[in-house]
Amino acid sequence: MDIGKTIRELRQRRGITQEVFSEALQVSVQTVSRWENGVNAPDLSMLPRLAVYFKVTTDYLLGMERNDTMAKLLKTTEIFEVASRQEAEEMVLKFKGEKFPVLKDSRITDAGDKVILEVAKEFNADLDSMKFS
Repeated sequence: MDIGKTIRELRQRRGITQEVFSEALQVSVQTVSRWENGVNAPDLSMLPRLAVYFKVTTDYLLGMERNDTMAKLLKTTEIFEVASRQEAEEMVLKFKGEKFPVLKDSRITDAGDKVILEVAKEFNADLDSMKFS
């Protein structure tokens, strides 16, 4: 695992300086330099922030290779209780507009003074071919 090298490569691909990067993450330039030179590694709590900043996964930052024997999330069903049918319909439209995960099915049910929205989403997209830019 050479997270420092990965951070440097991602930062350079974006064409930003250590100064700009450090300001965005609210750390010192020296901290970024230490990460990139392998003197220190980012704190565990910093990994999600780095992943979001670079639009990659934490596994990517840590240099973990995908393994076909690893468990994969293929499908979820989520149930929401909302105030109105209109709110449920707006949520369905939002889910339809998302590229990942893919909305496969939805059902809106009136239950007295509340509305229940049930959505099924699939995650079986080929992550290796997705661009995180």
